[in-house]
Amino acid sequence: MKRSVLFFACFLLAATGFAQKNSGLGFNYQAVVRGLDGFVLPSKSIELRFSLMPGQQATQASWVETHNVTTDAVGTIGVIVGKGLKAGGIAATFADVNFASIHYWLKVEIKEGGNYRELSYMALSSVPYAEVATNAVPVGSVMPFAGNASKVPAGWLLCDGREINRLEYLNLFNVISTTWGVGNNSTTFNLPDMRGMFLRGVSGDSGKDEDAALRASLKEGGNSANNVGSYQGDAIRNITGGIETGHTLSLFAFEGSGAIRKHGTNGASIAGNSGSSYSKGFTFDASLVVPVGSDNRPQNVYVNYIIKY
Repeated sequence: MKRSVLFFACFLLAATGFAQKNSGLGFNYQAVVRGLDGFVLPSKSIELRFSLMPGQQATQASWVETHNVTTDAVGTIGVIVGKGLKAGGIAATFADVNFASIHYWLKVEIKEGGNYRELSYMALSSVPYAEVATNAVPVGSVMPFAGNASKVPAGWLLCDGREINRLEYLNLFNVISTTWGVGNNSTTFNLPDMRGMFLRGVSGDSGKDEDAALRASLKEGGNSANNVGSYQGDAIRNITGGIETGHTLSLFAFEGSGAIRKHGTNGASIAGNSGSSYSKGFTFDASLVVPVGSDNRPQNVYVNYIIKY
């Protein structure tokens, strides 16, 4: 049987090929298959193995896949790397290969009998513009997303506080660690839980949050106090004051739609002496004057917060 070699290969990266969690669309690989005698091998069935190596000296592949193909009439084959049959590598799926942080090399092998023989080993030399733009967003970035939770794009996760695997999302774990919760304190960590929340910049040394030291952790083991990830419940500035009752107090200012009212008939008055107590003489109901709710809030709209990984 003639042993075959790849005489020429070219790489055409798909327009949406690589990102920190890449699109999963893969990239094109084309080659002409020739025998050792230099002649092309037309209409021949072969098996190729592709390994994505994280660096020229790497010993463990991030992704390995195989393709069973048949050369055409002039010995040419074309496959999409990323669409083959998974055959190894530490990445769970091709989409999990992080092309943004490592200069990958591609090893191509051909199966001859029961063994694979290396045909080429070369660096992936270019990255599409679309992916360069995507990589401008650093891991750990949070942004509002106007779509439903089921439509979160590849490379992003919903900020819903759930536990995720530390190895599977290693890049994100290296950035946020256990800031938002320790997960199971071993193999998982928590995503930020920003559901129903407004975001606030860390006070740091600005002194703009006088209660920074009292901030709590959002999840067990997460950051508290004056640190990113800490949580603070709703509050309003304290309002103090009183009503002197040492003289006749006319209630006309508190009638109608006013927030402060006297118990009893509107339009009455109270004749009080110094030191008199009227602990139940008035009620206060802000809803008679302004819109109220169960928490303090400005006008707002709902979005989903998502985080880059």
